[in-house]
Amino acid sequence: MPQLFPMNWLFLTLAFLVILYMVFLTIYHSPLLKIKTNLSSYTKLTKSWKW
Repeated sequence: MPQLFPMNWLFLTLAFLVILYMVFLTIYHSPLLKIKTNLSSYTKLTKSWKW
């Protein structure tokens, strides 16, 4: 049983790295215009909350 625990952690870290890589690829390959529109909509959303 003690040998199973590090393997689980190894699998979790590998899955986490894969998810991070996928997110990085989606951000990297998306056009800058899309990111700018997302940022502007986000700022509008935060302004509508009136912090």
